[in-house]
Amino acid sequence: MMKLLTIFVICLLAACSTKIQTRYYSLHALPVSSTTVSLSNEATLGIGPVKLPSMLIRKGIVTHKTGPAVQVASHDVWAGRLKEDFTRVVAELMTQSLGISGVVTEPWNTRFRPQYQLQLDVQHFSGQLGGVVRLKVNWTLSGNFGKEKLVSRTDDITLQTKGDGYQAYVATLNALLAAFSEKSVQAEIVNEIKKSGGSGLH
Repeated sequence: MMKLLTIFVICLLAACSTKIQTRYYSLHALPVSSTTVSLSNEATLGIGPVKLPSMLIRKGIVTHKTGPAVQVASHDVWAGRLKEDFTRVVAELMTQSLGISGVVTEPWNTRFRPQYQLQLDVQHFSGQLGGVVRLKVNWTLSGNFGKEKLVSRTDDITLQTKGDGYQAYVATLNALLAAFSEKSVQAEIVNEIKKSGGSGLH
């Protein structure tokens, strides 16, 4: 009996020692490489609402396989909530690009409404491990405290992943967000804020 118990314990310890460890990842804001454009310190920008594809809202990182098939990782997971992290990173990138501190994320205080509001409807934020990763987002910038739509457009950006694993995959997602921030700020947001007359450029 003792011999059987000893064998059982040894097998249990061996199984535990070979258990695959869970790896955690998080989105973060990369340094913006473009020249920062300074707006008036009085300018305020709200990020939200943000909508992500429902298939991405899970702990396991979702990647694409061939055709319509997708893969949900069992041991490579998000450390936080993807939607909240996505929104936070966009806010940090806009703060860098616009040179203002008044960037807030939804929900904001009911007694405070930002002068400008950036709404994001994300159609794609995924791709293949070791392959191409895509960010496609429909976005709208409103002014006059959300009462006036200033511009609405779609940005569709793809990048090749520099590596085969999940660490390289998440790094590419971060790079896509940085590329979107620079592209949208340079192309539209600053011009629209300037034209609206709410906050002049420095």
